[in-house]
Amino acid sequence: MVNLQDKEVAVNNPIEIEQATNEIRLMLSELDWISHPYHTAQRFYRKDANGKQFYYPETYVGSKDSVKYKYHRLTPDNDYSGMFFFIVGNEENDFAANQHNFLTYNVGIIFSANLKLINKEALKDGLFTQKLIRSVRRKLTDGMIMFDFQYKIKTITRDLKEVYREFVLDDLEQYNKAPLQCFRVDLQITLQEDCDSFPIITEPAGVK
Repeated sequence: MVNLQDKEVAVNNPIEIEQATNEIRLMLSELDWISHPYHTAQRFYRKDANGKQFYYPETYVGSKDSVKYKYHRLTPDNDYSGMFFFIVGNEENDFAANQHNFLTYNVGIIFSANLKLINKEALKDGLFTQKLIRSVRRKLTDGMIMFDFQYKIKTITRDLKEVYREFVLDDLEQYNKAPLQCFRVDLQITLQEDCDSFPIITEPAGVK
């Protein structure tokens, strides 16, 4: 299993969909070509020097400095053999009073890989992206029985516009040119809402 100790991932005491995606994250991190298994990303706005607007995926990585909170941009990186992160859609529920309701989410998992770092010799004979997709599909399929929540694979795509459909990125076409390759797995995850009370901890008056 990939050592996660040196990875920029902040997932502390997750519940509900955050716990489900984190358990899937840990399972997928066992794939031998994955080097950077990130958790959920958010959509952040940026404008370049020419005034062009972009929306990038970034994930919170925490900070020991309580004044400055750090985020890490999750666009493909030549130094990563394999990276992925989650995009979590809206919550739907079957709400009924005085019951623990079931929650459903559409969740995307975006993968990027540097085939040269995974297998330089195999790349000489052609792209082997489908082998990576197969490894993810098999891992997700075999792992379904491991969890106390349910999910199903809805679609898998290599179309870059679909892979990054929530974002507006510069040099998008470069993300799928050898040795880089990208693809996306869309899941539907269903789980029961958390039944435990979860105290909201606030700072004492006067603490900043």
